[in-house]
Amino acid sequence: MEQIGTWLVGVTCAAVVVAAAESLTPQGTIKKIGRLTGGLVLLLAMLQPLAGWRGLDLGDWLEDYQSRVEGYSGRLEEENQNLMEQIIAEETGAYIVDKAAQLDLVCTVRVTTETGKEGVPIPVSAEIRGPYTAQQREELTRIIADELGIPEERQSYRWEEVT
Repeated sequence: MEQIGTWLVGVTCAAVVVAAAESLTPQGTIKKIGRLTGGLVLLLAMLQPLAGWRGLDLGDWLEDYQSRVEGYSGRLEEENQNLMEQIIAEETGAYIVDKAAQLDLVCTVRVTTETGKEGVPIPVSAEIRGPYTAQQREELTRIIADELGIPEERQSYRWEEVT
């Protein structure tokens, strides 16, 4: 608001100076040149706020756009990695449940993954819950270790009724 007031004072002062100069100049060509000069001075006074305006700087806009795209890209990669981990954990869990069903074992499974050397999530542990016999547990433990590469020490079993 202060800037508008300053601008109005500047335009008013320019108008007063131009009016005073015009009244003091003699008739003829000099008066015409004075009016032209006064008009230019008034125009400059009116357009003065635009002198500080930078306009659209394409370089700044492109930098801002690029940083936003990089931010979105990073988030998308992170979301993609999370989704991949979730899918691999769920699919591995479903595979274990299927193998358990072949052994007449009804259970629930929770698989944990870690990102491998190539950035791909791999299953590293499994938690199996359900009512099982010692033989079912041994056979399922062997299957998980042999087929999925989850070592026996990273498999945990919890005997409980599954509803």
